[in-house]
Amino acid sequence: MNSGMKTLLVVAVGTALLGITIPSARADGGSACRAGGHAFGMARHGMAGHGGMTSHVLRNLLRHQQDLALTDDQVTKLKALALDQDRAQIRTHADVEVAERELRALVADEKTELSVIEAKIKERESFEAKLSFMGIKAKRDLYAVLTPEQREKQKAIRDQMRQMHRARMFSSQGVDAADHEQTAGGMTPASESTPRDAERSLQTS
Repeated sequence: MNSGMKTLLVVAVGTALLGITIPSARADGGSACRAGGHAFGMARHGMAGHGGMTSHVLRNLLRHQQDLALTDDQVTKLKALALDQDRAQIRTHADVEVAERELRALVADEKTELSVIEAKIKERESFEAKLSFMGIKAKRDLYAVLTPEQREKQKAIRDQMRQMHRARMFSSQGVDAADHEQTAGGMTPASESTPRDAERSLQTS
């Protein structure tokens, strides 16, 4: 194999590796908002929306502060804990971004050995795994501030909100389905009738 073919092979393999791994890191969103596959989604979504999962949980708790009967001391602890968690997540997210840019530079250099590219990919993935774990731990730490009774109340509120959201979705889908069935059943809207249709109706009556 000549040097030209070797160069093309290195570029092709490097680009393929980058194409497989980079999009997953760019799926932030959130977050976002990212256990198992959902946990990674939480980590990637976690930095979107100013704090991601940690701030989302904190906002929900504070929104229902009266319903949960949160004390002033609990609110202070929750805010301080969320701030510390956000700081740590921001730093780790920065590590992911730096590793991603370094990986791009390595792939762009045709002289870079594939083993070096592979090591950089694994390094970036380790940062993503760390970010994922931090998102899970942050949520648990926030709920740990609540009493058992408050956690049960929060779970009930969360379930109620999910049911309301599900009911709205089904209601909207039901209206769309009814419109579709009416059209499929051969019923022509009055606005679409024509004088010729009316004439035919009179002739057959």
